[in-house]
Amino acid sequence: MNGDDLARYLDESVDPAEAVAAMSESALAELADALYRQLDSPSPAFGAHSWYTQVTDELRLRRLTGAKPGAADPKDHGPGGSAGREVPAG
Repeated sequence: MNGDDLARYLDESVDPAEAVAAMSESALAELADALYRQLDSPSPAFGAHSWYTQVTDELRLRRLTGAKPGAADPKDHGPGGSAGREVPAG
């Protein structure tokens, strides 16, 4: 994924939740890698951290629940309820 491809995702008109939910797992992994490299740069693009968090949360959710693209619902805690999900500190 090149800088122009990444810039399309970081465009404020794109809804991260919708875009991420519709992507295949391999596309998410590629986007996560590009975002990680962006965050590791001296001047990360605005919004890169939010996108990275959204992408990694989606990948984690899919791997925990076996969900397919477009099926991930943040309110769905899977068959085990909320057990096993990360809870924010504080």
